[in-house]
Amino acid sequence: MKKLLTYVLFAAMLVATTSCGPTTDDAIKYNDKIINEQVKIITKINELYKAFDDYTNFAKIDKCYADAQAQLQTGTDAVTQLDKFDGNADFRDGALKLFGLYKSILQNELKQMIAINRLPNDQFTPEIKDKMQKLGEQSMKKMDDGLAELQQTQSAFAKKYKFEIKKSD
Repeated sequence: MKKLLTYVLFAAMLVATTSCGPTTDDAIKYNDKIINEQVKIITKINELYKAFDDYTNFAKIDKCYADAQAQLQTGTDAVTQLDKFDGNADFRDGALKLFGLYKSILQNELKQMIAINRLPNDQFTPEIKDKMQKLGEQSMKKMDDGLAELQQTQSAFAKKYKFEIKKSD
């Protein structure tokens, strides 16, 4: 009887320890996978914005644009392949939504800015300059708003799995 009780207690402990779900460390690793992809993408987009500083270097602008698109696809693929975390895909799906926004900005505002940048100097009127500036401001606002939305989702994820989000420099 005593052996049976020991086996039952051992089995109960085994079930209890294996059914607890993911750990805080698991959640941190999941978070880092998503955020690392987001950082890689935004780094490439920032390089594109910086390339506009030398507005006559069309080759550099084109390369930065292609690099941003390629990194966006790589990041999207990597995050798409992530499983739900603890049965929930909110954080992953929020990142993919942000990546979709980045794609839209690359294909619309930034592509228009590149086209405007290629205009001959005599066609670069004050109105065109204003349009270029507005496109830049519009794209930055969209990215800021999209990032703020993902940060809310990330904060809820961090709170649920009991870890602190630290901002990097």
